[in-house]
Amino acid sequence: MRIPHHLVRSPTGAWSFRQRVPADLQDLLDRRLIKRTLRTSDLGEARLRAVLLASRYAQAFDALRVRGRHMDKLGKKEADELIARLTQAEGLKDLTLHRTRAPDGTVSERWQIDSDEDLRLFQQAQRQSNDPLLDAVNSPLSPRDFAAARAKITPIALADARDGWLASLQGSTLPKTLVIKKTAVEALVRFLGSKTKLHTVTRTDLARWYQHMRDEGASTPTLTNKQSYVGGKGGFFEWAMASGHYPKGDNPAAGHVSYSIREKRARKKFGFKAYDAHQVQALFAPAAFEGLALSARWAAVIGLHTGARASEVGQLLTGDVIEEDGLLCIRVSDEGEHQKVKTEVSLRTVPVHPDLIALGFREWVDGLRAAGAERLFPAAKADAKNGAGNWITKAFGRHLEQVGKNWPAGKRGFHSLRKTVIQSLQGAGVPSELRAQLVGHELDDEHHSTYSRDFTVREKLDGPGPTTPGLSALGFGLNLPALAQLLLDTAPKPRAGRKRLVNS
Repeated sequence: MRIPHHLVRSPTGAWSFRQRVPADLQDLLDRRLIKRTLRTSDLGEARLRAVLLASRYAQAFDALRVRGRHMDKLGKKEADELIARLTQAEGLKDLTLHRTRAPDGTVSERWQIDSDEDLRLFQQAQRQSNDPLLDAVNSPLSPRDFAAARAKITPIALADARDGWLASLQGSTLPKTLVIKKTAVEALVRFLGSKTKLHTVTRTDLARWYQHMRDEGASTPTLTNKQSYVGGKGGFFEWAMASGHYPKGDNPAAGHVSYSIREKRARKKFGFKAYDAHQVQALFAPAAFEGLALSARWAAVIGLHTGARASEVGQLLTGDVIEEDGLLCIRVSDEGEHQKVKTEVSLRTVPVHPDLIALGFREWVDGLRAAGAERLFPAAKADAKNGAGNWITKAFGRHLEQVGKNWPAGKRGFHSLRKTVIQSLQGAGVPSELRAQLVGHELDDEHHSTYSRDFTVREKLDGPGPTTPGLSALGFGLNLPALAQLLLDTAPKPRAGRKRLVNS
């Protein structure tokens, strides 16, 4: 994780903060550069102080732009006093400020911080002030919008805001996910203080929190997860803005942490692996496949021919199997009770692959409907710790342990079927936009989401052009007749390693 800073190191090892004055303010302030000595040789502490100063100077420059329209060029002394006022908070009055001017006109400022109490005052000053101008400088909004936004804010302590946000997630969040989100926001509350007013929290405070976790040994994946829960879509600060407890605008918890190129390569290396052709044949060989329960067999073949996530398969209703444009289709929806999707693009209609029809998918669904079943997989409980895909993932995992016990090491599971489908479609020449619509992926390119249209189910199955393939190009060479017998056979099969009991 890289935190923006403007640090230079002297030959003695001490760090200094340097800030270039924006071009449009250089004439007003009669200088091009501001420099402050940080009085520390510790890089971590210097980073913290540099982040604080950079944030405050950026906001001070915004305030100066508004004020500067009504001001003539300032003298050097007057400019020094104005910058000091704009970047100084009430709590800093008990600290000592040393200011010097170099022969070239560069102004150096140094806070004398000799104790933990001095540092506490310095940090507290970043959040608290009785001066409306300083509050505006600390605000994530522009000075122009601050007054109007402030009047609409309902103050709330961080601890109360935490409880309110978590309460809003009840009933719509998986138990496991709720625990993770609770852990993230409680870590933030502990760091900033449970009584801290939410609307006083700044982007700088969040930068300090992320750096604190990094210093404590947190990895980038851990930090990005916490960032997504606190600062991401539907996260803590979005809830706070929507609830009127934080000014709408910049999300102070977002944009602090990202993966480096090296970390992205490592994630790709250690993520779920796709199954190769030999492994697919082994997993779906009739002799091995009959060890699975009937529902788990159907979940596996659906995953192999759609690339759907385990949770998407587990929550399917009999009403989600529909006819569209003369084709049998599976609709991934969030309209039914307990149905959820990962993202907006996960909502999709996927034509049923010809091999899946050959395996008796239509007859199986018709049989469930005739029996009055509403769900394709009643054993997949929506309130399970890991959601509706929990049972399917575990059942397929046990199957994988038996079949793949001698395979090379690697992360594999039901989710590997999704990766297998995506890579197989890619190898067959299916365009990326079509692949994304089939499996419910969001393309990174803004152009696609803005200008592309949805493919028809006929195009999804056969391809959008005479030479461009679709889902039907997917093929694994399975023994379909033998598998069909296992999928339509309702008699229970003994698990591997267990003996069938016979009455005497």
